[in-house]
Amino acid sequence: MKIDRLLSLVNLLTENDRMTAKGLAERLEVSKRTIYRDIETLNLAGIPIISYSGIHGGYGIVDGYKVSKHVFSTEDISTIMTGLSAIQSISTSAEISPLLAKIAPNTKVQQPQSDLLIDLSSWYKPNEGKNKVDDLRQAIATQQIIVIQYHSKKGYSEREIEPYKLIFKTSHWYLYGFCLKRKAFRLFKLTRIQTYTLLDERFEPRPLDPVELTRESEIDYLEAMVSPDVQQIVLTYEQKDKLYLIDKLGADFFQEHEKDLTTGTIVFPLINHKKSVDFILRLQDKVRVIEPPSIVDAVKAKIEEMYFLYKS
Repeated sequence: MKIDRLLSLVNLLTENDRMTAKGLAERLEVSKRTIYRDIETLNLAGIPIISYSGIHGGYGIVDGYKVSKHVFSTEDISTIMTGLSAIQSISTSAEISPLLAKIAPNTKVQQPQSDLLIDLSSWYKPNEGKNKVDDLRQAIATQQIIVIQYHSKKGYSEREIEPYKLIFKTSHWYLYGFCLKRKAFRLFKLTRIQTYTLLDERFEPRPLDPVELTRESEIDYLEAMVSPDVQQIVLTYEQKDKLYLIDKLGADFFQEHEKDLTTGTIVFPLINHKKSVDFILRLQDKVRVIEPPSIVDAVKAKIEEMYFLYKS
């Protein structure tokens, strides 16, 4: 965006006595002609940029106008990096290094150590979550209508949405958009979006209603990374428990039974054996394990242990 580039240009000139048009163009990855236009824009905005002729010429900001070169301390940069790392964890398009260069162009920092680590990605399918966030951000930026297949308390439906915001609250991501079916702004939980499509159709932005987040029960997500083992775990469930299970796993793993609308199947890769058994037990009586036999036997054995524990 132009405003970001202009801010980056001011930062570069603030941190350096002078820079050539070629040097500025290389740092900002634009043409020299763009740099000339941006410098003219900044001058019109009242920022006193002057040019120097000769071999060591270039551009700089008039002495006395510059701000301190020590605006950011190491602790400040560490805090900024923590926030940028959080964004990078859920977006493949976010790159920390170029953003840091805009904030402190001459500071050679290799991600300062912080006592905070914020990772907003999913334990189970982190890359897919990043793709979904990136696609939805693109739709918001380009004002593209999207079609989503969505699971709600009222059942499964297809919606056409004008997307406006991505919101993270507690442990959940939401899409805030105008539902063309309901003719109103709605929040859509990302884990309940089974599939989505960005249309070529654009929309004119509407005045935004205030975003209202309702309190929901805490979701206990999988606490293990996916194993490279391709063996599958197969569970069956009843429709009355489907929404509860979608909140646990996400909608991607659910398969409908065409001839039996009262039940469904969940299929997902086998993770660490013990953690898989523990996770299935946390689903209580909402599922029944079908495959593989080793998981079936392990779940049965664990249930028997629990039974004798309470029997005694």
